[in-house]
Amino acid sequence: MVFQRRQAEEPTDAAGFLERGNRYGRNGVYHRAIQDFTTAIEMDPDLVEAWYNRGCSWYEVGELENAIADLTRAIELAPTNGLYYGQRALVYHFNDQPELAEADQERCDELRFGAELDG
Repeated sequence: MVFQRRQAEEPTDAAGFLERGNRYGRNGVYHRAIQDFTTAIEMDPDLVEAWYNRGCSWYEVGELENAIADLTRAIELAPTNGLYYGQRALVYHFNDQPELAEADQERCDELRFGAELDG
């Protein structure tokens, strides 16, 4: 019996490119993930998860300025998501910007702990 790998269809919308980009990212194929996240953003510029995930992928390949730019856009689109501030704090830290890292980490903690207190 011969097994054939199921051929995945090419994504046709932003959500499809986001999903495939996430799969690439989970498997460490960051440049391909970045390509798919870029396509998702071109199709839907308000798709915050694509901005965030592309920022994380940029970080993984050492493109810290690109990571900061994308994470900043994610924060602009979803300013109450503490995860986004936490990730940008990490990138700022590795980009030798400790004051910005500290400010973002404080904001992350405020949002995270504030949500826990409210919940």
